[in-house]
Amino acid sequence: MNPTRRTAWLVLAALLAVFAARLIHTAEVKSFTADEPHYVGTGLYLWKTGDYHWYTALKLHPPLTFHLASIPLLFMDLGDVEPSPGFGAEILKGSSPSPRAIRFASRLPFIALACWGAILIFLFAGEVAGRTAGLLAAFLYTTSPDLLAHGALVSSDLVISVCYLQALYAFWRWWQEPNLPRLTLCGVALGLALIAKMQAVLLPLAMVPMVAVLAARPTDRPDLAARSPAWRAGWAAAVLAVLAALSVATIAAGYGGSLASTSGAPGPLEEWSLPGWIRPLLFDWRFNQVDRTFFVLGRFSSEGSWWFLPLGFLVKTPLATLLLFAAAWWLPRSPEWRSARLGLFLGVPAAVYLAVAVFWLRLPMGVRYVLPLYPLLFVFIATRWVPVRSRVMGATLAAACVWIAASGLLVRPHYLAYFNEAAGGPSHGHEFFVESNLDWGQDLGTLARTLAEHGNPPVHLAYFGSERPASYGIRALPLRGCAPVTGWIAISANVRAGLYDPSNWFQTPPRDCYAWLAGHEPVATPGHSIFVYHLPDS
Repeated sequence: MNPTRRTAWLVLAALLAVFAARLIHTAEVKSFTADEPHYVGTGLYLWKTGDYHWYTALKLHPPLTFHLASIPLLFMDLGDVEPSPGFGAEILKGSSPSPRAIRFASRLPFIALACWGAILIFLFAGEVAGRTAGLLAAFLYTTSPDLLAHGALVSSDLVISVCYLQALYAFWRWWQEPNLPRLTLCGVALGLALIAKMQAVLLPLAMVPMVAVLAARPTDRPDLAARSPAWRAGWAAAVLAVLAALSVATIAAGYGGSLASTSGAPGPLEEWSLPGWIRPLLFDWRFNQVDRTFFVLGRFSSEGSWWFLPLGFLVKTPLATLLLFAAAWWLPRSPEWRSARLGLFLGVPAAVYLAVAVFWLRLPMGVRYVLPLYPLLFVFIATRWVPVRSRVMGATLAAACVWIAASGLLVRPHYLAYFNEAAGGPSHGHEFFVESNLDWGQDLGTLARTLAEHGNPPVHLAYFGSERPASYGIRALPLRGCAPVTGWIAISANVRAGLYDPSNWFQTPPRDCYAWLAGHEPVATPGHSIFVYHLPDS
């Protein structure tokens, strides 16, 4: 059954309203993660100064997330503080406006962007397999704990996820009806993705072979099929040239109107004058070769392994979603699937992205590194399940949707700490992964509410995060060194695991530094990311 256009948009509006409300609530109650203040402060610096130096200002990241994070700050009175790349840390020290107000305001553009992603996925799946498929894809998107976690944060991972989907949707629409306006939108969408996060460089690597295949075998394009192979090759080259020109122009606009050529900066080829967008790519390439310590399955690992991200995906994705995905491969293909070439448009970008993320990336610090694949997964599931006409399959799909919705509701608003039932739920997440899979410094406010329930006692605190405990009314005593203490103790999961020294994030404490806590049960685990103990003097 395919709902009317009006009904479909009303249902989508309801999904968006609930999605936005959940994101706003999360943005309000969760403290800044470790990375967010940098985006907020630097973004204001970019708007005020126009300095887009890839190293001194942007710190190895493209500028789109910075711009989005600081848009609300342009309309706020921040006093006489001079904007600088470190302005985010300075904001957190002030009181007018309060850090809480700045935190909430800076997250609003990302909530809006997350909602735009839901609209895109509704349109994408709906144009392929009908409005019911569009609504199912939007439902999977708006109830995903992973999208709910990052959609409420100042996060480049959310930005690249939406921009990745947007570029592929624009590319698919152009293929359905090739004309210059649609090709222009595709080029601009590609450029926006490229200034969202460096992983977007995988989009051109996927689009080139896609255009080649589509031009070589235009089975659903009679106008191209009638042309000679040489003509089609020239056509493909012209399409790619237009996309390249438009994306480069968009990148230049994102960098303040130029490509910000630089030389003499630290990193590979430092003697060359190269565009500022290229520099982080070279730096990331070299940095990826550096060994790093990870905490996986309760043990340390000094080298990345191909199974880290697949395991993260398996334990942080709702089980019902995984089951729908697995079953979708065996469902009969609908005519819409074949005619739209959707398998090519989803499969090639996903395969390229996954291959690089799994087999090349040595810094898989979180499942957020594969977040752009989730919208593609939802489109795949929706366009394969909805066309199946079977009461049994319909009941199965409905039950899976209820299960998915319940999984997210049970963990609200601690979506970042979500782990599925096979992993034992959020309370057992620390046995699998930490870092941004569980503990990104987001639960200082949750800790404050927990301590308030116990009379707000002084607490020995080892916190992995960016905000000041005093701003939440926490009477914190820094927990430094490895010597045991008594009284109230609160320790972030990252610190407890031994990944970070609370006094210097760029150092690791001695192994077994906090082994003296192992024999004690925590009194509480605020947000599942902080462990609270009460050890009497005896």
